Amino acid sequence: MYPVEIPKVVSALGGRRALGVEPRSLDELSEAVEHGFPRAVVRALAASAAPADAAPPLRRRIEALVASPATLKRSARLSPAASERAERLARVAALAVQALGDAAEAKAWLTEPHSLFGDRAPIEVAATDLGARLVERVLHNIEYGLPV
Repeated sequence: MYPVEIPKVVSALGGRRALGVEPRSLDELSEAVEHGFPRAVVRALAASAAPADAAPPLRRRIEALVASPATLKRSARLSPAASERAERLARVAALAVQALGDAAEAKAWLTEPHSLFGDRAPIEVAATDLGARLVERVLHNIEYGLPV
């Protein structure tokens, strides 16, 4: 089960403008990941996950969760592995907005250290598959009013 609507994830990745395409199904999104996202999604993702008033270092830290600065300068497209990380982080960012009901609150929640995650920011924890599953579970519990 995919935890959030595909258009919300696509939006967190920058939409058609950043992706060059607009996947409407899980198959189409998976194909785009395999092909490699354009590097523009990294900046769009950082904007989707960081508060509007966030300092540039926070946005750069989020970008580095997807690919190193050197890789972003060198390559026009992300590798499939980096694209998968970008999709995972976008999925978590979209789910945070859905669960918390407010984009600004979601961005703050994603980027502030939390005791449930060993005083790490949820967006940093979500950089790995297992970490993303943990963050998604917490967000589902928040969304449905269950204990976290």
